[in-house]
Amino acid sequence: MRKIGWVSIMAASAALAACGTPVTEAPERQPTEAPSSDPARTTDPAAPDEPAPTSRPTASEDGRPPLDNSAAQAEAGSCLAELGREKAEELSEQCYAMSPATRPPCNIQNSCERIREELERGCAFGDTSDNPDYCSEV
Repeated sequence: MRKIGWVSIMAASAALAACGTPVTEAPERQPTEAPSSDPARTTDPAAPDEPAPTSRPTASEDGRPPLDNSAAQAEAGSCLAELGREKAEELSEQCYAMSPATRPPCNIQNSCERIREELERGCAFGDTSDNPDYCSEV
């Protein structure tokens, strides 16, 4: 039984080793079209060369989409209704900046209490020596 297991492992290893990419020689003919400097961009000669729409959010440095509270409505119990747009957005942005969560509850339509709890959790997360000043106020 031990011999069969060993042989199976060796056969699997040999099969995986054989799956390497083959070495091929360079093609003899030259490409007919110059390669693009942006490999992800495809060229469609019929389509006009227009920039991407600017209303689309782009990913932030940590991979999360940017926080967008622009469509938020002041509902009863929301931080927006409690503090007003300017102060609620400031608290929301602080929460979003400090939260380690991928989808933090920092939206101004949540209660201010919930946003502050997440801000406090984020300020206490990891190395706190370089936290912003507002973390000491939470």
